[in-house]
Amino acid sequence: MPWGFMNNWYQKLRWNLHPLDPPQAWRIARGSCPSLHFQSILLDLGIRSAIDLRRTSSSDQEARLSNFGCLGIEYHNIHLRSSDLPHPRSLQRFVHILDHAPRPLLLYCKRGKDKTGFGSALYRHLICGDSIEEAWQQLRFIPYGHRRRKHEGPYWFRNLIEQSAPADLRTWIDEEYPRIFAERIAAGEVVPITSFGENLPLGAKETNFKAPTR
Repeated sequence: MPWGFMNNWYQKLRWNLHPLDPPQAWRIARGSCPSLHFQSILLDLGIRSAIDLRRTSSSDQEARLSNFGCLGIEYHNIHLRSSDLPHPRSLQRFVHILDHAPRPLLLYCKRGKDKTGFGSALYRHLICGDSIEEAWQQLRFIPYGHRRRKHEGPYWFRNLIEQSAPADLRTWIDEEYPRIFAERIAAGEVVPITSFGENLPLGAKETNFKAPTR
């Protein structure tokens, strides 16, 4: 087997690069991929939208290591929490971007397996029409490296979907999920955070979980 092919295979494994909906969407681990290699992958795949699912303080936007504008790529930073239920505004914005972002797009977080797995599952369900069971296969140990321990958020969210059985998931996320999220916080069942992924100061409360009217 040619070394060039082997090396390419090794790098894809190392960076957890996988097709999500080829050639329209891909997923990758950003933390293990040096900036120059990351930019090379963006260009090789022809990426037009990059969706960074890490909290703002850990994002490419904060680090300023990649100039997406010069590459002709739309950059979006949305914290899609996987350790607990995601913030409603983050989720609403993520769905909106999935619906409208130029293709091809790339989903990523530090390791490309938990937040990226959650985002990939939502993509497969909302954009590709996969069943919940099929879509949640994006959260697997092989080949993605995902482990459920400490990353229960996608499974709790799936339970809410299956319990509510909404006719339209987008409408449910916009209109019903903010109320459910607020009730879970009030009951002490969900750890409160801002939509940027930062913990709220002790004693602080957030009451408006709906996204601004688009």
